[in-house]
Amino acid sequence: MLSIRHALTTAVLAAAALTLTACQPGETDDKGAAAVTAGSSTSAGSTTSASPSTSASPSTSADDNGSCPTLAEGHKVIWVDNVEGAGNNVVAKDAKMSCDPKSDAGASYRPAGDLTTYSIASGDTKVTIISKNETTQKTLTAQGGGIAHVKTCADPDGTSYDGGQASADTSDCWGMNFYDVAVGPDNKITEMSEIYSS
Repeated sequence: MLSIRHALTTAVLAAAALTLTACQPGETDDKGAAAVTAGSSTSAGSTTSASPSTSASPSTSADDNGSCPTLAEGHKVIWVDNVEGAGNNVVAKDAKMSCDPKSDAGASYRPAGDLTTYSIASGDTKVTIISKNETTQKTLTAQGGGIAHVKTCADPDGTSYDGGQASADTSDCWGMNFYDVAVGPDNKITEMSEIYSS
C-alpha cells in the first residue's frame, strides 16, 4: 500500500515528467553529465513500466525541490565502473548531482572523486535494474541476476580486474550506470536501484 506521501510524490513527478524535455539517448549536458530525473518507486518482486525520462529510484522524492530528487537518509548515488571478483565487489565513484529546482529539466549526474570498492551485503540484497529490452524496471536479488546485470552493463568488454571474458550482450543495458544505493557499515550495499537517464 502506498503512503499518501508516495502517492502525492508519484502524481507530482508524473506531471513533471510530462513537461520535461530530455536529451536523446546518448546525449549529455554541456558538462558531459548524463541527464537524470526523479520518478516513482517499485516494490520487491515488481516490474514497473516507465518512460526513459524518469528515474525509478525507491529512495528519491521531489518534495519542495521542483524536479530535483532528494535522497533518503543513508542513500547516495554512485556511478559503477565495474564489478570484480568472486565476491562481486562493486567498484564505483560517487556521483555529483547538478539540478536547478526552478527548471523542469530534472537532475544530471557525473562521476566524481576516487574509485571506491563496495561489497554486497548478501545474496538476497535487492537490486532494481532497468531492462532496456522490456522498457521496465525489475527487482531482483544480487544473487538472482541483479549484480550480473550491473557487471555486464558497467564492463561490457570484460576488461575489469577479473576480465578476459568474451564481450557481453549489452542489448538489455540502459547504459549510464548510475545507481541509488543504501550503504551500511563497512561499505556494504544493502539496496541498489538503477536510475533512468538519457
